[in-house]
Amino acid sequence: MDIQTLLNNLHEELSCSVCMSKYTDPKQLPCLHSFCLHCLNGIQRTRGRRDKIACPECRQEFNVPDNGNLAALPTNFRINSLLDVLAIKECSTTGVKCGNCDERTKQSHYCFQCYAFWCEECINLHSRIKANKDHYALALEDFQDQDFENILKRPEFCAMPGHEKKEIEFFCKICEVAICNACALTDHDGHGKILLELAANERKLKVASAIESQRKRAQTKRSKITKLDECHSEVQEQAARVKRNVQKYADSIIATIEAKKQEIFDDVERRTKASLQKIEKQKEEIKEQARRHESEIIDTETLLKRSTSAQLMQLNELMDKILKEENYQEDRSDPDDRPFEEFDFAKNHKLFDLVSAEQIGSLKDYLTQTRAQQSSADGERINEAIVGLEAQLVVTTRNKECQQCYDNNDFVTLEIRNRQGDNCAAEVQVQDNKDGTYKIKYFAKETGKCSASVKVNGEHIRGSPFEVQVKPRQFRHVLSFGQQILKRPWGVVVNEQDEIAVSDVGNHEIHLFKSDGTNIKSFGKLGAQHGEFDWPAGTAYHGDNIIVAEQGNHRVQVLSRQEGYLRHFGGEGSLDHQFNLPLGLSLNSDGNIIVADKNNKLIKIFSADGQFVHKLGMEGSFTAPFHCIQHDNYLIVSDNGDHSVKLFDRKGNFLYKFGKKGNADGEFNSPHCLSMDKAGHLLVCDTGNHRIQVFDLSGKFVTKFGTKGSGMGEFDGPVSAAVLSDGKIVVSDYRNSRIQIF
Repeated sequence: MDIQTLLNNLHEELSCSVCMSKYTDPKQLPCLHSFCLHCLNGIQRTRGRRDKIACPECRQEFNVPDNGNLAALPTNFRINSLLDVLAIKECSTTGVKCGNCDERTKQSHYCFQCYAFWCEECINLHSRIKANKDHYALALEDFQDQDFENILKRPEFCAMPGHEKKEIEFFCKICEVAICNACALTDHDGHGKILLELAANERKLKVASAIESQRKRAQTKRSKITKLDECHSEVQEQAARVKRNVQKYADSIIATIEAKKQEIFDDVERRTKASLQKIEKQKEEIKEQARRHESEIIDTETLLKRSTSAQLMQLNELMDKILKEENYQEDRSDPDDRPFEEFDFAKNHKLFDLVSAEQIGSLKDYLTQTRAQQSSADGERINEAIVGLEAQLVVTTRNKECQQCYDNNDFVTLEIRNRQGDNCAAEVQVQDNKDGTYKIKYFAKETGKCSASVKVNGEHIRGSPFEVQVKPRQFRHVLSFGQQILKRPWGVVVNEQDEIAVSDVGNHEIHLFKSDGTNIKSFGKLGAQHGEFDWPAGTAYHGDNIIVAEQGNHRVQVLSRQEGYLRHFGGEGSLDHQFNLPLGLSLNSDGNIIVADKNNKLIKIFSADGQFVHKLGMEGSFTAPFHCIQHDNYLIVSDNGDHSVKLFDRKGNFLYKFGKKGNADGEFNSPHCLSMDKAGHLLVCDTGNHRIQVFDLSGKFVTKFGTKGSGMGEFDGPVSAAVLSDGKIVVSDYRNSRIQIF
C-alpha cells in the first residue's frame, strides 16, 4: 500500500474491532490480531480467567504470559507509529500533546530521534541539550509524504523494564526472542546471538517456504473437493434418472393393467346391453297379450249382464272361443329361468400371485445399450451465456443404432443440471431434422456452471456430456454526479418517482437528486435542534416523508419533503426506545421502521409514529449490526464486526449466516448497507474491499462489481446502494464524494 493510500485510510487502520474506536496501547496476540489493552482486559474479566485469552477476531485461545498480565503481550509498534501519523494529520484541528509538559497545542514539532512530540517552548529546551545536538525535529505543518514514511520506519524498542528506550538489535538463538543491546549483556550473556535483521531474513525464507507448501496442500484439497462435488452431482443425477426410469416402467405396467381392465369393462357393457334388450322385447310381448286378455274379459262380462238365457245358449263365436279356452293351461317356465345371460368375473389368481411375489425390476450396474462410438454430440456450440439475453447452445446429435426411432420427437433430449444435481432454469428445444440428426437449442435463464448431456430413448449417451458456463449479469457504469455538492455521501434511498435521497455525513445535510443527477434541493445543517443533523446516516422514504437515523444525536428524525421537520424519537441510552450510534435504517412491509443500533448490538423495530415494537439480537447475536432489511419472510442483517450477513425469520429467530473476513468472493471486509435488486438478488456494500457483491438468499455468491480507485466504476468505500425502477443500481461512493449509477 502506497503512503498516500495509507494516509487516506488511517481511520480504518486504527480502529479497534472491539471498541470500534481509535487504538489505545495496542497489544498483539499470537494470531497477529491487535486490540486495545483495555479491551483485552475487559474480555479477560468477563471470562473470569487470567491464564487464557480468546481472540475476539478469530476465536483462537492463547496462554497469557507473565501470570496473566496482558500488558506483557507484545506492543504493536506499527500501530503506535500510525497513531503518531494520525496525530500529525489531525493536529490542525485537535492539536497534539507534548511529550514533555503534556500541554496540547497545534504548533508542535516531532523529533525523529526521540520519537516524541514537543511544543514550541519545550523544543527550544530540547535543542539546547548537548546530547540532542544531532536530533532532527520538524514542525508538524511542514510534514511531507517522505517524513510520514520515516516515522513508519522507526525502530522497535525493548519491552523490558528500564530498557524502554533501547532499540531491539539482536535475536537470542537460545531463548528465541528479540532483544536489545542491554539485554544481550545481562540476561542473555553467553547465549548465541545474531543481528535481528539476519534472523528476520532467515525467518522470512522459512515462512515463504511454508506458505508455498501450504498453498500446494490447499490447492490439492480444493481439487479433491471439486472432484467430490462432481461425484456428488453425478450420484444425484444417477438417482434421479433411476427414479424416473422406475416411475416410467411402473406407469407402463399400470397403463397396461388399466387397458386390460377397460377391455373387461367394455365386454361387461356389451353383454349387459344385449341382455337388457332381450328382457325389454319379452316384456313388450307379454304386455300385449295381457291387454288382449283384459279386453276379452270386459266384453264377456258385458255379454253376461245383457244377454237372456236363450241368447246365451245360441251359438256365439265369442262364447265358443271362451268355452274352448276354458280348459287352456298357459305354458309355465321354470321359475329359476331368466331371460338373460348370466356371467361373472373370474380372477386371474396366477397373475396376482406373480405380481405379489415378483419385483417390477431391480437395480443393476449402469450400462447403456448405445455405446459411445455409436453416437456423437457435435456441431457449433458456445460454452458461455449471458443472463438476460437469449443465448443459445446448438448441438447436433446422431445415433446410428436406432435410425428407425427418429420419427419419435421424444427420442432425443438434452438434460441440463447444475452442480447440486438440480435442473437448471433453462428452456430446451429439440428440432428433428428428419435426416437422422437433431438440433438442440439451450436458452439460459440462470447463472452458474451447468452440465449438459444428450439422452437417446431415455438413456444417457456416453461421451456426449459437455459443460455450459452461464455468466451472471454484467454491471456497467453509466453515470456519476454530486462531486460539487457532496462531501461524504452515506445513505441512499429512492422513491416511486425515482428521486434519490442522499445523507451527507460530511456536510450534515440531506440532498435530493433526480435520477439523471440533477440536484432538486438540500436541507439541514450541523446541530441538535429540530431539522438539524449530526452525522446523518441511514435514510428511508415513507410516502412523501424522509426518515433519517442520526449517529451523533442518537435519534431518528422524520421530515416532510416539503415542510421539513415533523417529529423524532430515540435519544442516547440502552433502553428499548433509545439508541447508541444508530446506523442503517429501512422500512418493513408493515411500514415499521427498522434501525440498526450498532453499539447496543441490536436491531430495533418501531412503528411509523416512533413507538417501540420489537427487537432482535439478544444473547450476543451481533458484534456490530450495521443495516437490516426485510425481504419476503426474511430479516437480513449486515454484521460489520463479524464480517458476515445474518438471516432471521420475521419473529427474530436466527436462521443462518454467510461470509467471513477476507477479500475473496463471498468474503467481506466491514460490510455496510444492503439492498435487493429486481432479480431478487442481495446487494452487499463490501466497504473495506471497495466493491458491491451480489448473492442469492442462500448465501451463494453470484457476481461483484467495483474495485479500489477514483475512476469511473471504481469505489473508495461504497456505503449504501438502492435500486431505481428500471433496475439500475445507485451507489454512494463515500470517499470519492459522489454518487454512481450502474
